[in-house]
Amino acid sequence: MITSILCDNVGRLSKGKRLVLSQDSPITCLSWRSWISREARDPTLLVNIAANAVCILKVLDKDGTVQLKRKFNINHKSGKYLVRSTFCPIMSFREGACVVTGSEDSCVYFLDIQSKEQRNAVNKLQGHACPVLGVSFNYDESLLATSDHQGLLILWSREKH
Repeated sequence: MITSILCDNVGRLSKGKRLVLSQDSPITCLSWRSWISREARDPTLLVNIAANAVCILKVLDKDGTVQLKRKFNINHKSGKYLVRSTFCPIMSFREGACVVTGSEDSCVYFLDIQSKEQRNAVNKLQGHACPVLGVSFNYDESLLATSDHQGLLILWSREKH
């Protein structure tokens, strides 16, 4: 469940809303991104849910509510691991805006959050032998670090074109 609140300029609660994304599954990761772009003016929340989903929520500034923009089904077998996701640091809505997520199926998925296609993943990295729990980019996306349940860390290097 996501609860959004709006406070006035002296800190009093002026409005509150709840959004239930999954009834019985915990949220395992939450990330915020604000945009400086004409294509996407509203801030965005990235939410991992243990019940097989990564959700993109649009934050509406005028009233502080959150709205489900896109939901990706992810292959979580048990839902008992704290799988994390992250926004790609350099995002261009002309070239595609992506998030990266680990998964219990031992893969790392790149998800295009702007595409209207039903296909979830635009890329999949394989190299781990157990659930991938952590993902993190460096500032210019030239390196991606992923970690798994057994403690293995893999540094992925981006090819130069």
